[in-house]
Amino acid sequence: MRAAGLALATALAVGFVGCGVDEGAAPPDAAVAHNDRGVALMGRYQYAEAEGAFVAALALAPDWLDARVNQAIATLNRQEEGDERLTLSILREVLDTEPNHLRALYTSGIVHLYLGEAEAAQAMLQRAAAGDPRDAYASYFLGQALLQQGDHAAAAPLFLRAAELDPYLRSAYWAGAQALRRVGREEDAAELLASYQRFEAHPAARLAAFSYMRMGPKAEARAVSVKEREPSAVREGAVFSDPVPLDQSDWTDAALSVADIDNDGRLDLLVNAPDRTRVYLGTNQNRLVAAANHPLHDSPPARAALWGDVDNDGLIDVVLCSGEGVRLWQQAPVGEWHEALAHTALPCSDGALFDADHDGDLDIFFTGEEGNELLSNNLDGTFRPLAADYGLRGSPGRHVLATDLDADRDLDIAVLNQAPPHDIWRNDRTWRYEPMPGFDELRATELAALAVADADANGRPELYGVTASGQVQAWVWNLNADSEPIWSRQLLAQTQRPAHAIDVADFDGDATPELLLAGSDGFLLLRTGTGAVQHVEDAPTSALTRTLMQPANGPALVSASAAGLHLWRAGPGRHAFLTLSPTGRSEADQMRSNASGIGTHARVRFAGDWAVLDALDANSAPGQSLMPLSIGLDGFEQADFVSLLWSDGVSQSELDLAVGTVHAIPETQRQLASCPVLFAWNGTEHAFVSDMLGVAAMGLFSSPGETVPARPFERFLLTAEQLAAKDGRYQIKLGEPMEETAYIDAARLHVYDLPPGWGIVLDERLATAEPAATGRPITWRLDEAQVPIQATDADGNDVTAIATLADRRAPPIERDPRFIGLLKREQRLTLEFDAPLPRQDAVLVADAWMEYPYSQTVFAAWQAGLAYQPPSLEARDGEGTWHSIAPAFGYPAGMPRKMALPLPKLPRGTNALRLSSNMEIYWDKVQVVREQRLPELSPVALAPVAARVARSGFAQRTTGEQRLPHYDYGERATYWDAKLARGYYTAIGSATELVREEDGALAIFGSGEEVHVEFAELPPPPQNTTRWFAVEFRGWARDMDLYTQHGDTVAPLPVPVGLDETGIAKRDALHARYNVRFQEGL
Repeated sequence: MRAAGLALATALAVGFVGCGVDEGAAPPDAAVAHNDRGVALMGRYQYAEAEGAFVAALALAPDWLDARVNQAIATLNRQEEGDERLTLSILREVLDTEPNHLRALYTSGIVHLYLGEAEAAQAMLQRAAAGDPRDAYASYFLGQALLQQGDHAAAAPLFLRAAELDPYLRSAYWAGAQALRRVGREEDAAELLASYQRFEAHPAARLAAFSYMRMGPKAEARAVSVKEREPSAVREGAVFSDPVPLDQSDWTDAALSVADIDNDGRLDLLVNAPDRTRVYLGTNQNRLVAAANHPLHDSPPARAALWGDVDNDGLIDVVLCSGEGVRLWQQAPVGEWHEALAHTALPCSDGALFDADHDGDLDIFFTGEEGNELLSNNLDGTFRPLAADYGLRGSPGRHVLATDLDADRDLDIAVLNQAPPHDIWRNDRTWRYEPMPGFDELRATELAALAVADADANGRPELYGVTASGQVQAWVWNLNADSEPIWSRQLLAQTQRPAHAIDVADFDGDATPELLLAGSDGFLLLRTGTGAVQHVEDAPTSALTRTLMQPANGPALVSASAAGLHLWRAGPGRHAFLTLSPTGRSEADQMRSNASGIGTHARVRFAGDWAVLDALDANSAPGQSLMPLSIGLDGFEQADFVSLLWSDGVSQSELDLAVGTVHAIPETQRQLASCPVLFAWNGTEHAFVSDMLGVAAMGLFSSPGETVPARPFERFLLTAEQLAAKDGRYQIKLGEPMEETAYIDAARLHVYDLPPGWGIVLDERLATAEPAATGRPITWRLDEAQVPIQATDADGNDVTAIATLADRRAPPIERDPRFIGLLKREQRLTLEFDAPLPRQDAVLVADAWMEYPYSQTVFAAWQAGLAYQPPSLEARDGEGTWHSIAPAFGYPAGMPRKMALPLPKLPRGTNALRLSSNMEIYWDKVQVVREQRLPELSPVALAPVAARVARSGFAQRTTGEQRLPHYDYGERATYWDAKLARGYYTAIGSATELVREEDGALAIFGSGEEVHVEFAELPPPPQNTTRWFAVEFRGWARDMDLYTQHGDTVAPLPVPVGLDETGIAKRDALHARYNVRFQEGL
């Protein structure tokens, strides 16, 4: 540390520049305009276009050093091959002119560190840190440079300094904890880890990483001047306008709920009472009008209504809750309603619709006088009651809240019982619930109502409770001295007014939710931070609900009492509101999130501040409304961006959303879990081939407590047209264009030269039964291959033309829209041959592809009583009898490929085969060959001569008919809302030593990254032979699906079978040298 400190102290004596605009002559206005445009493009992740804008600025002002640094930063982030070195060259030009240019020094250090050149990075970052001792990122990355060199003692103080300078820089806590552990300071490390955990869900928390906006302010493009947006002045007047009567009947015992019942884009009102039900439809005149002819008008009396699209058909449905249980009323077609479910085993006082198991549909949880019930939606019109089986029956309850209390991406459940203790359950997925720790005080508190919201936007919701006498309390998450979560009670206010309901929402547009308390004396607004009273209405209410009459103005209220129904429109004393309407529906024909968007988590960024919203029922009133999310921006006109986390765990960002309108946001459908994608240089481009290592996927859900076994190697056959040499080397890329971590142990390129008339295939498939797949080459004579003369599907339709020609067309199948990768009914493909098949040495060879199911969808099918059934093969003998010869043998392991299945001894006279499965598999061409050994086959196995890990971006994916995928490596996005598992990845740069041998030393890379492998070119094949290649990767992959075991972390690392202590020590040494790049999250 003395050396580092000396360098810092020495550098302090030197003058530094580059913190702002260069001194000297100001650049011309046109250059400034180009530069500002480039900065804006950088903010939109359009790096290549931004680089062009900076070049244009420099053409007009060639001596403008800050613009040249901007050009370098844009070059670095566009991620073309060689851009890192080009960036360093541009920055060297700046430093040659001004040796102490801070941004050039800092960014140079970042690039060197990115390339794994720790000593060069240290030299640059020491000078940058000295020039700006208040820069937390400079301190952090300097610590990383020392960490890469194994100097944990010197690195630790730098991480501590970074955390001190920027307490929201979470990476500093993690890295500091790792460094302190390595020097034996376990207690200090534990304290840092507790801080890391404390900020885990905070939207203001930041991660340092090698991606734009994560490398620190000095590695971001800068404008000449920044125009600060001024918020509009606070509007004068009341938060609510005077009430307007809707109905003057006695509604003392009413329950109110809001939804777009008639699908016209306006919110409507349903009023439930013990003796009647009424519907009020919203009009374009900003009114609510009674609809006596609506099918739900005069529907059976109910205590509450729960709104949502239960069957994901795009039409809203409603669950009515009463003393007789729950009844589901579905809408199909538009405007026609019918009762689809009556569950009358238990009475219902309140309930919630949400995706309890994250399988893409809405489940029903309700409570009442006899406890709770959880009805799991099978999405076929049936539900399974689960409460008794999973210990959720509980005590007599009166109110339900679903919310993510522990910030782990699933929804927990709080039930306010009729008397303490109340129930709060933590969701551990796969229907496992257990009492949530840290809530002892809340469980024992006598409460009239309970609500939930993340009012302080710190990533952890608060629970707000009110007693019957009007005492308002909050339970706030924290960690105790042992780093265990606790929920501390805070007294917010003693209102001295009776209360029976509480809600939390932003009513005045300041981006901070207020508490809405309702009781027999009226209602009032309290500030969540201070408990101060903001607004009071002395109008007795028995029920109160929010609605959006004019979304730009924020929430209005509807009240019910003995004096009737009243509408309280938004008053003038508000800012304008941002309104979001998330939906899981999109143009894709299968979804992973529910169509209503219930459970979506939104973080709104505006003017340097944050607001947090959840598409969940936050209030204590019976029932569950369904309406857009609404938040003011404190007078600002637009959100810089909105970060969404859908109920299936998918992340998505939307930019520049203006106030004053409803923004409908469908979930972007993405390939989130499959396998690394293979590209090969074919002489003109790095062309897409297929995916690999689907057989090696770790942690995939099979059944509760069980995962699918991983086979840690796969070979893929390539033609000479698919792989050509470039500069004397064959080039292969394995990339991750999805949320997944790849672990590559070794790579090989096998070469086969076949004489005329011979064919080859590899013994490859995802084998789910014996025989195991070996990857060995299987050869046969082409003139002996037997192609079916007729192929028919399960309905007897002739599909010969499309099942006997490898043309990327397959017999049609009908997908089950509920479950990705599953069919509505079993696919059967019967293949007739014109001659008996060979009894011995027969091999089924198929060109095929499939749609992989995710862990979530496998779980969803499992809980619905369904299973993914791998293909089985039957043979028909010469007498016409069918025999099972390969039950559940396996399937093609992903995108288009050839698979092979060596067959057992076939029945005599076999002249037909039948494939059957309920999985989404596309059989392109199926044939039978007779394996024959080719004595002159002398395969060559090439080891890599070079390998490197690179940040390559996301190849553009298109999906054709029958889910046929294609990736265009030439069209790559530099940014995508794809998360990275938490842990250490291989440093950008050379990874040859990691992938040369199968030794357990892993090249580890994540989404938007690749391993590029090169093999020495061989001489041309002998005359009249055909060259084939088989690329082999030994390794594993693990996706980030919610139900994938350890999906959120890089660790635990896989270990090859048989690796001894010596091998583990060698592996650990290589990992310590190469796998030093910490990444996490977006």
